[in-house]
Order: sequence, then structure tokens, then C-alpha cells
Amino acid sequence: MKRVVVLAVMIGLAPLGAKAQQVSGSGTTNKVSKFTGSSTIGDSAIIEVGGNVGIGWPTPQYPLHVFTGDLPVGLFVQAQASVNEVCATCPVNAILGFVGASSGNVIGVNGQTLSPGGIGVLGNFTSTDAQGGGGVLGLTSATSAAFSYGAAGFAQGTTGTAFGVYGQTQSPDGWGAYFVNRARGNIMAGVVGQNADVQVFRVDGKGTVFADGGFRPFGADFAEAVEVTGSSESYAPGDLLVIDASGERRLALSQTPYSTLVAGIYSTKPGVVASQHRVDDALPKDEVPLAVVGIVPCKVTAENGSIAAGDLLVTSSTPGRAMKGTDRSRMLGAVVGQALEPLQKGTGEIQVLVTLQ
Repeated sequence: MKRVVVLAVMIGLAPLGAKAQQVSGSGTTNKVSKFTGSSTIGDSAIIEVGGNVGIGWPTPQYPLHVFTGDLPVGLFVQAQASVNEVCATCPVNAILGFVGASSGNVIGVNGQTLSPGGIGVLGNFTSTDAQGGGGVLGLTSATSAAFSYGAAGFAQGTTGTAFGVYGQTQSPDGWGAYFVNRARGNIMAGVVGQNADVQVFRVDGKGTVFADGGFRPFGADFAEAVEVTGSSESYAPGDLLVIDASGERRLALSQTPYSTLVAGIYSTKPGVVASQHRVDDALPKDEVPLAVVGIVPCKVTAENGSIAAGDLLVTSSTPGRAMKGTDRSRMLGAVVGQALEPLQKGTGEIQVLVTLQ
């Protein structure tokens, strides 16, 4: 009697003593059936062939093969658990890709796209919580000397513009890339070569930069950040600056001709700016970049005659401007640099090769 009742329940019939409901319908071989009505059965979109299950695909090639055509989402898995009931310290996974093999070319999760505007794998942390979070995390637990990595990006094309790793941020306080070495070893390295890796760039744990090539910034001068007398808003790029004798490591606008206190020129766009501040220090507002070597625009005046390319320049009586030096007896220690452009009359701004002498 129990066997009959169970069978009746399994096929949708009422137990003995109740009026049985007839279920009818037809299906296709290998298709998983579904109720198409309260008492009718038909085909679903799921098929099982040779142990592989296909959803929307008639000949599944994998244990689970999902095809959704033009739908925006192929497979959506949502985990609502806030705590892993099995292991309180373990992560809760919506999707877990795991390959148990300890050798061979195996991949836990593989995302592919054929669209030029597509993305193979997208990790999206959508919460706006101030605690933050991550979109994609790559981990490795390797402790041997063999090469291992937490995350890797490969651009396989041999032509065209492609990036192995691309970082982007929309926040003014954000970072396109952020590198940390907790053990204070090397922070970053640059390597070239097809068959043998050749290291050409490295930043060590102290922030020292090592490079086999040259450093070629857009600016054309070497400057140093130096404090100025008064507000820095009173100064502008191109100003001729002198040492403020009343202060300590402080500058001021030039005021008198042939001053031997001449220090350099307020750099317009320095290629290198040296400073006494550490990378995380807040930059003071009363400092300006003083060009001490290189080519830089400088404010000049023709008060001591027209300036020709090659003339030695000294301070003038016009605040913050250089003039042509003509009194050789007063020029020792007073020359800021050499003019690279002429100025026939009046005032203006010309390119100057800074060579203090």
C-alpha cells in the first residue's frame, strides 16, 4: 500500500481514496520535461545528452552548457548568505571555479569574448560603503622560488595597441594602479625580451628607482622646491629669484642689478622637481619650483640694452626680471644663465639656459 501511495505522489496523482488527476502530454527524447499547465507536460529548454546538460543548446559539449543568444546575461548566480554557516572565516562564493589537478595547463575560470568592445571577465563591486571592496582578486599561495603570480594579464597580439594590464579610476583621490610589498622588497619591475627576461627598470622597497635607460620627461629643466618669502601667489613662472638673506632656505624676487644672491628661475614646467618632503607628506603652499639647471622661460628686460642669443644674463632693477650683463667686474657670481632668444626692447619672456656662475 505504501508503494502505491508514493508512486501516486511522484506522478502527480492523488493518494488512494482521492480522485486521481490525469496528466497528459508528449516530449522529445533527451529533453527534460516540465509542467506546461496544471495537468499537461511538455519540453523544457533543458536537454541531457551523454551526461552533459544543455540549456538553450541542443548538443551540449560540457557538463553544463548554457546558450542564451542575444540575452544580456548567460548565467546568473546569486548568494544571499552573509555568513558561511560551515566555516565562519571562509568566503561565501556565488561562483567557484576549482580544478583539482596539480599539474598541466588547467584553468579554474575562463571568460572569453569575440567582440572588440567585449570583456572576458568583469568583476564589479557595486557597494558605495566607505569600507571599500574589490572587483577582482587574484591570489597565490606559492612559497617556492618558482615564478608565481596573483593576477596576470597577457596581450597576445603581435601588432596593434594592446595592454597586458589596464587600470582606471574616476575618483580624483583614486589610483590607476597601486603596488604594495609588505615585506619591503621590490615594489615594481620592468622587463623586456622574448626568450630571456631582461630587467630594465626597478623600484626597490625604499622607493629608489633603477633604470638602464634615460629619464626623458616633457620638461627641460631640473628644479627644486624651495620656500618663498610671503605668499607663493605673489610669484609666477618665469620670475627671476634670489636668496632671501633674512630667511633660512628661502627665496624672493630679484630687486637690484648684478645681485650675487641670484638663485635661479621659477620653472614653468620642470622635468624633475627635487624636494625635502617624503612621498606621503602634504606639500606646503609656500614653495615654488626653482630651476637651477636646464632650459626654462625667463622674464627679461632690455633696460641694459637689447638682448641677443648667447648674452649672459644677470638680475636687473626691475623686480623678477633678468637683463643683459655688460659690466664684467660685477658679473662674477651674478650670472643666472645664457639667453637662447633675443629681446630687442621693452620687456618679455625668452628661453634661457640656466648656468649659475
